[in-house]
Amino acid sequence: MAKYNLPVDKHQVATQLGVNIARGGDNTSRENGRVGGEMVRRTFEQFGQR
Repeated sequence: MAKYNLPVDKHQVATQLGVNIARGGDNTSRENGRVGGEMVRRTFEQFGQR
């Protein structure tokens, strides 16, 4: 269960970036950081539009 209700979905962002997060712990730090960074960017965009 998610700790926070973010306006973006991690799986959707990862799919759009071409990162397979279904592999479990086999992702690199760079891949995980890319997904997380994009989630932060999109979250701030959502809050800026309010």
